Amino acid sequence: MVIFRHYLLDLFYPSFQLTTEKMKYDKAKTYCRNMNTDVATVYSLAEVNIMINLVLPTASNIWIGLELGNLWIWHWTGSDQGTSFLNWDSGEPQDKKQEACAVMNQNGMWLEKDCVGDVRTYIFVQTKKSWRDARSYCWNLSSDLVTIHSAEENKAVRNISTSEKLWIGLFKDPWTWSGGSNSSFRFWDTNEPLYGNNRNCVTADLGNNGKWSSQNCNNGNSVICGTEDGMILIQKNMTWISALSFCREHYVDLVQITNKDIQNKVAEKARSSTSPHVWLGLRYTCNFNFWFWTSSNAGCYQNWQPGEGPERATQCGESGAIEATGRQQWVGLPETQELNFICQTCGN
Repeated sequence: MVIFRHYLLDLFYPSFQLTTEKMKYDKAKTYCRNMNTDVATVYSLAEVNIMINLVLPTASNIWIGLELGNLWIWHWTGSDQGTSFLNWDSGEPQDKKQEACAVMNQNGMWLEKDCVGDVRTYIFVQTKKSWRDARSYCWNLSSDLVTIHSAEENKAVRNISTSEKLWIGLFKDPWTWSGGSNSSFRFWDTNEPLYGNNRNCVTADLGNNGKWSSQNCNNGNSVICGTEDGMILIQKNMTWISALSFCREHYVDLVQITNKDIQNKVAEKARSSTSPHVWLGLRYTCNFNFWFWTSSNAGCYQNWQPGEGPERATQCGESGAIEATGRQQWVGLPETQELNFICQTCGN
């Protein structure tokens, strides 16, 4: 039996940037990190589809940031969910260095099992599926295999069926993300991953619905870099005009802050800057005597430092910046001053 849990699709996706130059994986990772990003982390099937729409027909096989690690770790299918609650049966899990999945027995205890074996599944119609096929079935229902984080949840799942073994969304593998993410999303092709022969890196075949395969890290492939919050700190000092041009050439624009949530994200980025202030997409017009965002409606949100912005007589040629430390409020500075800056990497 498969138990599944509904989820809502995130309304915010990471932004991806492709380079079609073919390179080894280590060079690809350096390339992304030199742009203050990393080889892309993937959190969902929706993001696979974004990659397909972005890349095809420019490239097919691309490096993603999944790497073979040294430890075999248990994950829940939902991204970034810890394993603080476990309910293994006596003698479980088995200490084997091979991929495995978890099954719940009739007593609510968990067993380690080969993921390709069949276990009874019940979603509207009773049938048997492998763990991967069961998860794909759940995905097609905009759902996922159930995750369990307490004894109460475990009992509730067990009460659904007391006569069958059932898959749960717990699996073991040795793969880790280059950027340090805990994403447990996996989208392996049939019979993948394969081990040995330095197949320690992963490509997504966007000509095959984005399916993943392990590859020799010395192979040459295109790479897709990714940022997870739609913005990137450029640790290079430039004037405001040069920063604006850089962002518009390489990304979208200088970052716009129109609400408190974006302010918090920008403030977090700014803490890593190498300059005392960081340029924003905020500009003063002498002709009309007001501050405006370069590519957004004005909105009501403001976070000026006391005595700044509308509270003082602004000079022509000033632009807006955020403090890198302290209360991280906005100030007006001469646009010729050279500072780090934050680019907006997607259009929303």
